[in-house]
Amino acid sequence: MRLSEAVAAFAVHLQANGKSPRTIDGYRRDLAMLVSFAGDAEVESLTPDLLARFVVSAPVSLSRDGRPKATVTVNRLKAALKSFSGFLVGTGLLDADPARAIEIRRADRKSPNSLTDAERKKLLREVAARKGPAAARDLVILELFLGTGIRLSELIGLDIADVDLDGKRITIRAKGGHVETRFLNSDLRTTLRKYLRRRNEADAQTPALFLSRRAERLSARQLQDRFGQWLGWAGIDRPGLSLHSLRHTFGTRLYRKTRDLILVGKAMGHKTVEATRIYVHEDSEALEEALESL
Repeated sequence: MRLSEAVAAFAVHLQANGKSPRTIDGYRRDLAMLVSFAGDAEVESLTPDLLARFVVSAPVSLSRDGRPKATVTVNRLKAALKSFSGFLVGTGLLDADPARAIEIRRADRKSPNSLTDAERKKLLREVAARKGPAAARDLVILELFLGTGIRLSELIGLDIADVDLDGKRITIRAKGGHVETRFLNSDLRTTLRKYLRRRNEADAQTPALFLSRRAERLSARQLQDRFGQWLGWAGIDRPGLSLHSLRHTFGTRLYRKTRDLILVGKAMGHKTVEATRIYVHEDSEALEEALESL
């Protein structure tokens, strides 16, 4: 079997095992580079030496401008290679794992780009001061981001039926296609109860919780554009802020309240504690106070 055929079979295998379309597409792109490097040879041509030369090749290790790629980017490709190689061995296409010697080097996690408390309060205040149905909807969205740590894709995928005020929960379609719930505190329940009265009066053909001006499901692009407007209203002009910063803000605030990585990880839907460690990034003043108290 040629490499391109094996990659196609591997993609079907990933799909059958419930991997998300985004993950599958990422693996396909990475493995397409391998096919190009090896010339779509037979799978038997995969050897530890060939894979090592592929990993250090320019397309894998360098960006278009010649600078080294980020460790996390190279790690993703290595993970694709190891998973693909394991699939080939598991299905009997190879006798030995050619990627067994490839090591995934741990990348240093950067502190998340979150809003400061002052920025968060100012943003909420400025959006609340705006008039009109779009601004009222935006305030609910903003409070939902900051109060649950929900992801952008999860938020725009919400339907009216996903809100359970009596159960104090919302149901979301999380990463990987998993169905999960998020807790709604009393303030969020009050906010959503008022919003749902207006939403149920809307003449819309979609069950979506949040609607665009055309009474259609709000899109990611539209919400990203609105976020830029929110920042402008609040006079916040800081590079690196995005809608995902609102999720990081939730995680940072919850960690500061609890100092419990397990709890924060559960609240955010993380699968491992390692994914939650980015929220351990207290400032130097807080660190000095902690050391002083020892």
